[in-house]
Amino acid sequence: MAEVWKARAILETGESYFVAVKRVLPRLAKQDLYRSMFEDEARLGRLLRHPNVVRVYDAREVGGTFLMVMELVDGTSLKSLLDRAHERGACMPVAAALHVMRQLASGLDYAHCAADRRGNHLGIVHRDVSPHNVLLSRNGAVKLADFGLANAKVHQTMRTDELVGGKLGYLAPETVLQQPTDHRVDVFAAGIVMWEMLAGRRLFHDEVDAVTVRNVVRKKIEPVSTYNSSVTGEVDALVARVLERNPNKRIPSARALVEEVDAVLEKLDPRVGARDVSLLVGLHLAGGRADPAPRTGLESLSSELDAFVAAAGGIEYDMGAQPLDPSQFAIGLDRAESGVRPMPNDEEEPDDWYDP
Repeated sequence: MAEVWKARAILETGESYFVAVKRVLPRLAKQDLYRSMFEDEARLGRLLRHPNVVRVYDAREVGGTFLMVMELVDGTSLKSLLDRAHERGACMPVAAALHVMRQLASGLDYAHCAADRRGNHLGIVHRDVSPHNVLLSRNGAVKLADFGLANAKVHQTMRTDELVGGKLGYLAPETVLQQPTDHRVDVFAAGIVMWEMLAGRRLFHDEVDAVTVRNVVRKKIEPVSTYNSSVTGEVDALVARVLERNPNKRIPSARALVEEVDAVLEKLDPRVGARDVSLLVGLHLAGGRADPAPRTGLESLSSELDAFVAAAGGIEYDMGAQPLDPSQFAIGLDRAESGVRPMPNDEEEPDDWYDP
């Protein structure tokens, strides 16, 4: 649906920051569905401010396609790290894997509980929780990315249970069976991610899509300790509760998952933290990149970024005497100049509505 580029944002002060620029693929940019979904993702991304969620700074239409400027997470994806580990039949260290899960669940809890300034619940469900969308930075931060398939009350594109979103190997059984779904599908997907970090292998994935889908509903879920002798009975029990196929028996929320992981880590290794993730990322990157190097400097994207800057002309900011945080160059989805349509009733909101 889109490609992501590394770019440098140069500010009026002369300072610069690296950012990620997400661009809708040109062949899809002309389709109303993808345009609307992109706008939904950008609009929602501007609302979310949490240490475990990738920030969205701005978005607009440029030259017939759509660009979104986002926080750049300097590191790797959990998928890249796990792919290499799985090739060797290796598992993540138990405490480090649980720390990653705790951070991921914290980001999900924030999104699930998010409300606007009036206290109206936004009803966000990510629907695409997977290692692909969990980013790990060199300094050990864990960030949930890509709300492009999310459900939310602020969306203008309707998602229904018949519109299956997400990667097949990370779907919840109720999604496959086309039963009513809620935030607990994200909890189940997080459980799959946890199982795969600890077991050193995929849980439901098969080369045949139909088999993958059938596995989600029918495959016996072996205890993680079957494949990893370092996993304790308490960790096995935690993973089993997250992967309950019946959502009414599953750990009920991302907040509850955070609390249960905390309880396990308190006994297992209370000192585990960002340093452990940073070490894993550093070792992974030192071993050679599994992902292709970011593409920069290509003329086609350069011209679009120039147009992006030109489109922002005339908007003045109070730079102040302090170094400018990247969030301050956000052009604003609620401005008339933006290519993304504002939320309904945006004109009633104060200028600082998106601030935490």
